[in-house]
Amino acid sequence: METVSKETTLWKKLLETTEKIRNYQSRAISKGKAPVITMTQMQIMGCVLFSPEKSVRVRDISEELGITPGGISQQVDTLVKMGLLERKPDEKDRRAVCITLSEKGEEINEWVDQFLTNLFQKLLADVPEEKRWVFAEVLDSMYQTLEKL
Repeated sequence: METVSKETTLWKKLLETTEKIRNYQSRAISKGKAPVITMTQMQIMGCVLFSPEKSVRVRDISEELGITPGGISQQVDTLVKMGLLERKPDEKDRRAVCITLSEKGEEINEWVDQFLTNLFQKLLADVPEEKRWVFAEVLDSMYQTLEKL
């Protein structure tokens, strides 16, 4: 009989939970309760939102997400056509273009933020406060380790 390591159990639970969250969001989209954007598009918007200057280059998004610049450009084109992102000249390099959230993109971000906040309130409703902070500390530790890899 094969024994499963704690790490295997943990990563599987993490991925299964992440997939459930994605599915929950997809169901909300299909019911018309959420903006129709893909997870990749949400990740791209997140790269812009979480950048210190709220403005990034396609190359930076590509490196962050591990997707080719061409793939990112196609998604950015779609998001620009949807009115969620804007392309602006880079003030530091005239040859480059920076991607920023549009006003509509900011509204979508606010909706997603509220959607996920409400979801996490439901998910954590029965979790004692001290366990929530332990969970947050574990996530912080994982994040810091990933930053170093």
